[in-house]
Amino acid sequence: MTARDATLALRKVAALRALCLRLPHLPTPAEQERLRQFETLVASPEAATDVDVDALVVGWRRWWLTGRIDLLLAMASRLPAALAERDLRLAGYLQAARMRNSAEERPPPPPTATHRA
Repeated sequence: MTARDATLALRKVAALRALCLRLPHLPTPAEQERLRQFETLVASPEAATDVDVDALVVGWRRWWLTGRIDLLLAMASRLPAALAERDLRLAGYLQAARMRNSAEERPPPPPTATHRA
């Protein structure tokens, strides 16, 4: 494969990815079941166990995509100790939510002086 072939293939993949990102997400039947399970966990996150991790991932993904990091962080604070940290997917959503939350809480930097000629 030449560099030109690779460039063309990458452009096609990038165009296909851009198209897919514009499409709405439709949950599969398995995902819908996990979302139902997640709704139960929202009411009592303290009861979550390792068995519930997939449902938590699906629910947190939905909250992340809809910008509800406040709910994600609140639920994470009520989960059993280290449950989120034991799963890379949950840990990723939690870390990203913490980072976004801290970035939003920081005051904007002061305006910089501009040099005028």
